[in-house]
Formats: sequence, C-alpha cells, structure tokens
Amino acid sequence: MCGISGVYAPGRAPIDPEVVRRINRALRHRGPDDEGYHSDPQAQVILGHRRLSVIDLATGHQPIFNESGTVAVVFNGEIYNFLELRNELTAKGYRFRTNSDTEVIANLYDHAGADCVHRLRGMFAIAIWDERRQELVLIRDRLGKKPIYYAETPGGFYFASEIQPLAEIPGLSREIDERAIDLYLTYSCIPSPWSIYRAIRKLPPAHLLRVRGSEVSLERYWQPSFEPKLSLDYEEAKGELLKLFTESVRLRMISDVPLGVFLSGGVDSSAVAAVMSTLSPGPIKTFSIGFPDPRYNELAHARVVARHYRTEHHEWMVEPQALDVLPEIVRTYGEPYGDSSAIPTWYLSRLARSQVTVALNGDGGDELFGGYPWHRVIPALNRMAAFAVPSLMRGIASLSILPRRARTLAELLSMTETQRVQRLRSYLFEPGRQRLYHRDFRERVNGSADRYLEQVYDSGSLDRYDRVFKMDLLSYLPEDLLVKVDRASMAHGLECRSPLLDHVLLEFACRLPAGWKIRRGRSKHIFKEAVKSLFPSGFLDRPKMGFSVPIGEWFKSEWKPWVSATLLDGPLSRRSILDRRELQAILAEHNSGGRSHETLIWNLAMLSLWFEQFGQG
Repeated sequence: MCGISGVYAPGRAPIDPEVVRRINRALRHRGPDDEGYHSDPQAQVILGHRRLSVIDLATGHQPIFNESGTVAVVFNGEIYNFLELRNELTAKGYRFRTNSDTEVIANLYDHAGADCVHRLRGMFAIAIWDERRQELVLIRDRLGKKPIYYAETPGGFYFASEIQPLAEIPGLSREIDERAIDLYLTYSCIPSPWSIYRAIRKLPPAHLLRVRGSEVSLERYWQPSFEPKLSLDYEEAKGELLKLFTESVRLRMISDVPLGVFLSGGVDSSAVAAVMSTLSPGPIKTFSIGFPDPRYNELAHARVVARHYRTEHHEWMVEPQALDVLPEIVRTYGEPYGDSSAIPTWYLSRLARSQVTVALNGDGGDELFGGYPWHRVIPALNRMAAFAVPSLMRGIASLSILPRRARTLAELLSMTETQRVQRLRSYLFEPGRQRLYHRDFRERVNGSADRYLEQVYDSGSLDRYDRVFKMDLLSYLPEDLLVKVDRASMAHGLECRSPLLDHVLLEFACRLPAGWKIRRGRSKHIFKEAVKSLFPSGFLDRPKMGFSVPIGEWFKSEWKPWVSATLLDGPLSRRSILDRRELQAILAEHNSGGRSHETLIWNLAMLSLWFEQFGQG
C-alpha cells in the first residue's frame, strides 16, 4: 500500500518540484519504505510516490513505466490478478523488468488505454501520465477502497491520496465548504465529491478523471448491477458463493510480507479467518479488540474462532482513556469524520501492525447479504406505506397523547419512499436540524444534505430490498466504512484487504435473489449457510452486535467534562453554525437519560476537534 501525489500544469509557470516533494513526504505514513518521482519539465508534470513494500520488495520502486517509457504510473493498492494479466501481455509480446503489479498496469494501459480498468481485480488509486496523448489519467477502484483528492488551481491540477497534504499547494484557498458540514452532521462523513474545503474535491469511487491541457473530464466506468438474477437454484448458488469467497481470500493471501486478519467475532471476519486457516500451511495471526462493557464486547466470540483454528491470537482492550488518542485520529482523517468505530479500528490497526504488514478483514458482508437492521426495516415500512393514507398518518403523528414510537411510525408512513429512506439513514433531520442550526448557517446550506441521498437512492424498478443494498454500496460503504479502514490502517503503515469486496464476488452476490439473503427475518442467510460447516454448531446464529463503541455511556461519565468544554467553549462556540441553547438542551437530555444523542454529540465533538487541529478555530 502506498501514497500517490502529483501535479500537471500545462501552459503555466514552471512547477516548483519542492511543492510536490512536500506533498509526497506528508504521505510518508502511507509508504514508509521508499519514495520516488517522475518529472517531465517540458510537459509540466510531476508524479510522486510513497511506498509500503508488500509485493516485489526488490524491484517494485515507483514510478514504473511501460516498455517504451511513454506511460508513467504511480499506484496505491493491490491488483490480485496481475499474474494472469502479465501472462496475457507477455503472450502479446510485452517484456517486463520487474515482478510488480504496477508494471502490469503500465503495459495494460499501453495495450488497452483507460479501458484497462475493466480488467483490474483489486483495490486501486492510479495516476497515469500518457506522454503520447499528453494526458493525466486518475482512476479510483470500483468501491473506493483507495482515495484520491484533487484541486484545480491557477498553478495547475494537483492530486494526492489524502486531503491535508494538498494544503501545501501555494495559494490554495482553505475556505470551508459549509455544505460539507451539513453533509457531515447528517451522515457522519463527507461523501464524494465534496470535501471540507471548497477548493478540494474527492474523485468518486468507480470513476475515471482525465486532464488534457485545460480540459478536465469525469466519467463513471462501473456500478453494481442487480438484474438479471442468476439462473441457479439455491444449492448451486450456495456452492458457487463459497467457491468465489474462498478464491477471493486465497488471492488476498498473496504477499511477500507477514499477514494476518482482523477478527471481530462476527460472522464475516470469522468466515475470513476460517478460510484463511484452511488455506494456510501454518497458524494464522488474528487480532481482536474488546471493551470492558459486555454489551459491546465480542472477544468471547473471537476466542471461539481462534481456539477452533488454533490461531496465533492477539487482543487489546479499549478503555475510556481512548480520549487521549482523539487528536491524533482527527489529524489522520484530515477532514471531519464521525464514525466512532474509528477508535477501535485505530487500536486494532496499531495492534496488527506490531506483528504483520497486511491484514484481511470482513468488510462488505453486511452490505452484500443484508446484515444491517435497516435492510429489513426499510422494505417493511415501504410495504406498509403502500396501504397507508398519508393525510391520516400525518394526523396520527400530530397526536401528542400517543407514545413517541407510534407517532414516529405514523410520520414515516406519511412520507414518500425517498423521504422515508432519507429520514431512516440520517443522524440529523428535520425538525432537529432546524432547531440546532444557527439561523444564518441554516439559510446558507438550505437542506443540501437531504438532496445527496435522494440522488443515490434508486426507487425505480429494483426489488425493494435491492434498492437498499444498492444505496449502501454507493454511499455508506465507500464514504464511511472504507474511509475509516483506509485512514486508520495507513496511519500505521498497515495494508488492509477485504475479500468480501472482491468485485467478482460482489457482482455475483448482487444478482442473488433478496429472499436468499434475508429469509424469515434471518439476515445473511445464504452466506451463513455457505460457511456454516467451518464453525461449531450454533456459532453463526446469534444477534448482530456490530463494531460499536460505548461512547453514549462515556459521555455521561468519564468524558462528560470534556464534552461540555469541547462543545460549549471550543471552536464551535465561536462560529455561527449551531444554536447554543439547543445544543445545551441536547446535552442535558442525553445526560439525564431522557433520550440518547450519542451520535450527534460525537459528530459535533469531532467537528470541534477538527477546527481546533487545523487552525480554523
């Protein structure tokens, strides 16, 4: 895994190479083993690379070129089918100087142009300088596992793997994009293409960006397809699913450095650990995180798997003192990020890096096979709403004598399908947003966050379950979960690989009938049945716990003084974003136990820390 950066400035003043070097060196944590540059003064382009050595330790230095030297590539990620592609290219007459997957990309691009992306099986953020076409090409993998930020400036087009190194660009405006703050408080993250700065954007997943002269073009090259459904019976599909999953794990075990697996104790990471153990000639290394509060602690389940497969098991207990690491986490993410599971992911990455350089994980199982509660709730409500009269539901929702849950249900049934999904997948919504936002801020953002998910959610012809699965694959997974893992792991020089997010496996899973995924209330049914033989009887049939943190309790106890000081006296108190009285009321209601606001409080606290860390206080 690596960090990439660069600039293309045709027809501008000469590029200062020291600027690119500063950007590149700010990515050292992503690639502590090596750095490299390609500079073409005549074309006004510089590419930079920081390397974490995983494959081809001896000859994998980047940038790497095609055979004729006309294509230069810097690359962050892994291509798992690179040997197959290399053999194909060799048969076509291409010669290779290294054993790296990056050289395969260079020659594959030489052969097929940007369409080469359709042949790549893996995770990637790629920058290609095409000398013959005088064109810079940026490509991000299908699900957005690897990031690319970019900025179009008067001095040229800059890009980098993370946002804060781009602050090294001379004269770059650091004006805050207030729409991004609205998005962040609504979804706990800032989805692409937005960033916290108006001048910087993210390349969205599954997109390709070309810069040629003064022209910049953006195109989507892939998206998940749920139709037509596969013409297999259930048993055939279950067998093929296990075969594809096993192959995906096997491909991700290819490494020239030590590797292990994140083992939460849940179904997905346990399945990855189980298959790794069956494929490995010796004991694998497993890494788990726990909490003192038993409601959040899955260590006992992780130990069952570790004992069953006799792994070399390592654990870490996260205590409330985790408060000490928050400033470092904020610096790592570079822009406001509100998923509190960033804390255990940070500690888990640090624990794993003490023993290995590569770690597999179970990310993606919930999105593919219906593992989240809303995968059942949203379709059920949509079915109920088909028989509801909206005006009647609005009347019921206004009856204060009814319990809150009854009024909320009636309100949801009065909405359109898109409005209902927006409400259920937001952490901040009306009328709470109306009360919390300062009047001036509310007028400036004008509900922009709601429109994001309305555009992502497809209420058209798909099955009512597939609509929700697709929404998560296009939003929650790439914009929240994969960001969390990339930044936390790369902060420690650890490469994370996600077998369940192999695009071949994913495309197969998308075309399975939804009724095989959620059956009689049982989530991930077909996946659990496919891997059932790998575990002791009954291990897979228990309630989902999730990778969550007891922050709600910490806010009422150990962290209470810190929360009050951070939100009421910190940088947010000096900006016209929030209504102070409403914020005080939210804190009081949470602390009294009247209603939990833990996600909103956490998001606000991390926003305040971001302003403090990056000089915007």
